[in-house]
Amino acid sequence: MADCTPLIRSGTPIATLREHTPRANREGAMRNYLKAGLLVALSLACLSAYAQPVDTPAHGLEVFSPSTPVWVLERDYAEASTLTARTFGDSNYGGYKAKAGLWISCHPENPNAGLTLQISPAALGFNADPYEGKDASAQGPLRISLGAHPAGKYPVNAVWTDAGTFQVGTALALFTPVPRDEIARWASDASRGQPLTLSLAPAEKNAKPLTATFVLPHNNAALQKAIIPCLDAAKGKSATVR
Repeated sequence: MADCTPLIRSGTPIATLREHTPRANREGAMRNYLKAGLLVALSLACLSAYAQPVDTPAHGLEVFSPSTPVWVLERDYAEASTLTARTFGDSNYGGYKAKAGLWISCHPENPNAGLTLQISPAALGFNADPYEGKDASAQGPLRISLGAHPAGKYPVNAVWTDAGTFQVGTALALFTPVPRDEIARWASDASRGQPLTLSLAPAEKNAKPLTATFVLPHNNAALQKAIIPCLDAAKGKSATVR
């Protein structure tokens, strides 16, 4: 490959060369001008060798899209001791479809992870009232299945919350604790790209469940970092029992 660090000098316009320069000097100047043009061409060739399409990840950066989901690592406030891993998917209910969010966080003193499923009931035509608040009449369960693994069932509690950064309106956040071993499975390399399905049991008779589907991102580094407190808490609890 040619040297990609040439020194390119600015040339003199050709018209000026013809009008004000003797023939011998003009020919020499023209040769210098052509050399400079050749160096510019070589430089452009070198730049094109390093150029990348705009949708190609560079320097470890990833662009989020429905076809390439990612985990986004967040901290609620500067002094927070916990991190939250977030990704997006889709929710379905009664023939309606809307975006859904999935949050995973861990507290240093709790071996269980906190899972939050965020949905938009209004967009789905879903009645959230039976699930909302401490005195909710319905608590699910929420069935969670990863790939071909058997589904687990977990009780949920829901609260209304802000839809989050870059989103409009309010959303319903359904929270449930998930065992450390289950979350560790999600963060394993074997689970990369696997489908994760959450199904909320209906509060009304003869109603269909609300479902949310996600694809676990191939880059699971953010999730692994977020669940470290869960893993450490489980180790500490195990050492105490022994």
